[in-house]
Amino acid sequence: MNHVVLGRTGLKVNPFGFGGIPIQRVTEDEAVAVVRRCYDLGVNYFDTARGYTVSEERIGKALKDVRDDVIFATKSGRRTAEGLEADLETSLGNLRTDRIDVYQLHNVSSPEAWAEIKGPGGALTALYRAKDRGQIEHLGITSHDPGICIEIIEEDIFETMMIPFNYLTPIPQERLLPLCRNMNVGTIVMKPFGGGAFTNVNAALRFVLGSENVDVVIPGMMTIGELEENHAVATGSLNLSLEDNALIEIDRAELGVQFCRACNYCQPCQQDIPISYVLRAESQTLKRMGWRSGMEERLIDVIEVTRTCSECAECEDRCPYGLPIRELIQKRADSLEVLLEARILE
Repeated sequence: MNHVVLGRTGLKVNPFGFGGIPIQRVTEDEAVAVVRRCYDLGVNYFDTARGYTVSEERIGKALKDVRDDVIFATKSGRRTAEGLEADLETSLGNLRTDRIDVYQLHNVSSPEAWAEIKGPGGALTALYRAKDRGQIEHLGITSHDPGICIEIIEEDIFETMMIPFNYLTPIPQERLLPLCRNMNVGTIVMKPFGGGAFTNVNAALRFVLGSENVDVVIPGMMTIGELEENHAVATGSLNLSLEDNALIEIDRAELGVQFCRACNYCQPCQQDIPISYVLRAESQTLKRMGWRSGMEERLIDVIEVTRTCSECAECEDRCPYGLPIRELIQKRADSLEVLLEARILE
């Protein structure tokens, strides 16, 4: 793929980047192999975060001998200067480097969070200090809320912006992405596959990469097979076929806007309800994997714990997509009960 310039950072990036969330879920050897294969295929933008457990360490290990050939982007969810500085030191060690190319404030999705970050003792102060020391090359921000992101970008502080964008989350293309282009802010897209909810990842990837206001897309990949399939799409034609458009319409009809993207910001639950699993068990797990051994017992346990919901609404306060989680998990549990009864009667 032809490289693009990531806004005013001046960094030349492959538009097909690497999202570091899924490599938490495989062995270290498998994770290192996937990351290294990315590099071999020409991927040079690697995104991770302090909150992604072992992801930073695995990327650092895989790319330690080619550090100067790649771009490291990581994040801190801390809102205070002291907290961010601690995260930064840990990230530098994990990634085996003396500098972070793009250091991002993680999930700034409310006015309150932004006010704390730029207030006295806030994380923004630490960002400036770290940049002066040469530990950070470029400042970025990530968010799940296009509205608050527009307000922040207009303050002209950040050089990059990351936002969810896909064919069922199109709002960023209305104002936010064009604003970033006009202000020469690099754009990075997460959740191109809707957190794994979409029917056809090929169509989803073509949709995002084909947008004129997107610089880099960072699909999460945890196997070499996934990587090579996505890479083949990214390096081929980005035109959506009639079949692609048909699959997109199916997803629009079946998923609407109230679907779980598996970001897991809703967790932990006071009642230990596996919220993302409940919301995705029927549409994702059963649809794609079928009735595996032990699935019936697993669903019985999940339904039982779902019924213990205390209605505290903490999950809804944390959900960046504003889902009515308390209502949705009970509806999903009802539907799973029907499926279980039919399964038992077979």
